[in-house]
Amino acid sequence: MKIKIKTNLWSGIIMGAISLILLILLPSQVRVPAFDSGAPSPRIIPGICLVMMLIFSVVLIIQSVVFKKEKIVEFDWQKEKPAILLIALLCIYVALILFIGFIPASAVTFCIILAYCGERKPFIYIFTVAAAIGIYFLFKYVFTVSLPTGMFF
Repeated sequence: MKIKIKTNLWSGIIMGAISLILLILLPSQVRVPAFDSGAPSPRIIPGICLVMMLIFSVVLIIQSVVFKKEKIVEFDWQKEKPAILLIALLCIYVALILFIGFIPASAVTFCIILAYCGERKPFIYIFTVAAAIGIYFLFKYVFTVSLPTGMFF
């Protein structure tokens, strides 16, 4: 199945919607200090970036609709399926980290990714699990940053 995508139009619509949502959420997420110290507000840089993103999104939409300047990309599901599945696996990995913890989620997910990519050497799987354990203890004891342990620990 092939889908033709107008890149300027859809990029403008998606990024414009994201910038509008974030502009609406900005005041509730970034607090202004209780006292005025004369320094710029912590909202100023994110606000400027979001307004610029909205302006450029509108420019892309105008460029596509009014000036008919468009780059059309053909999306072929058969060619893109492996990359989309890897992205989906990484999204599942993020959710798994919260539920079962960093070490089991890393071990399971990255072993599945290795198998999906066709890796057959057992040493690589052992190294992947050892690396997950090593990274966990590196963050915990050297950097003193606690990674999620999940609901089992």
